[in-house]
Amino acid sequence: MTRKPSHPGALIRNVILPETGLTISELAKRCGVARNTMSKVVNERGDVTEDIAIRLSRVLGSSPRFWKGMQTNLKLWQLEQENKRVYQKMERIPTHH
Repeated sequence: MTRKPSHPGALIRNVILPETGLTISELAKRCGVARNTMSKVVNERGDVTEDIAIRLSRVLGSSPRFWKGMQTNLKLWQLEQENKRVYQKMERIPTHH
């Protein structure tokens, strides 16, 4: 079993907010979203949507793909854990490559 990937909110909460001195409210305002929306992401109760990923990238100078990649890696890991037995029963189709 691989290690659980970090939620993007953990990076914001544990690294970005302390380094920048921003609050959740200030980050939300700069991103043009409701404080509640940003709070859900930062506290790992909400996903980074494509829209939020673009907004974070504009404000923090990162790539939208970085934020969506973190979210996608976490979601894939969660699905693999939740459906492990189902996925293990699947048989690969042989290819001739």
